[in-house]
Amino acid sequence: MESRIKPSDKFISSSNEVLHELVHTTSGIDGVLLASTDGFEVNSIFQKTYDGGKLSAVGSSILALVQALTSEAQLTGCRSVILDAENGKIMISAVPNQHQPMIVIVVTKQQVLLGQIMHGMNKAIHSLMELDKELH
Repeated sequence: MESRIKPSDKFISSSNEVLHELVHTTSGIDGVLLASTDGFEVNSIFQKTYDGGKLSAVGSSILALVQALTSEAQLTGCRSVILDAENGKIMISAVPNQHQPMIVIVVTKQQVLLGQIMHGMNKAIHSLMELDKELH
């Protein structure tokens, strides 16, 4: 069993700024969570009450399943999945950090511009990847 490496305090505090910017520059986001690929919460900002531990665990499992499914369908490089519910959407995306790969989960209201959410999320992912490079 591989031992879990905890992100540095500097990465955690800097990632908090990245998540804060995403939430406050993109309308319609109810919550954003950064988790390790093995399903542990690293950081989160929620406008509603969510269980970050459960979201992290289930979100990482869903992304892994979707990546397996796309692979079976001979699609390559699955980066994200969008779930559409009656009262909102969830976007789960890989953060392909070289040293500590992670996932981002964004929970939104139903009436959102997906392009705007994806743009904000991609910007955040890019910032998180830069942080990973800087701090390792």
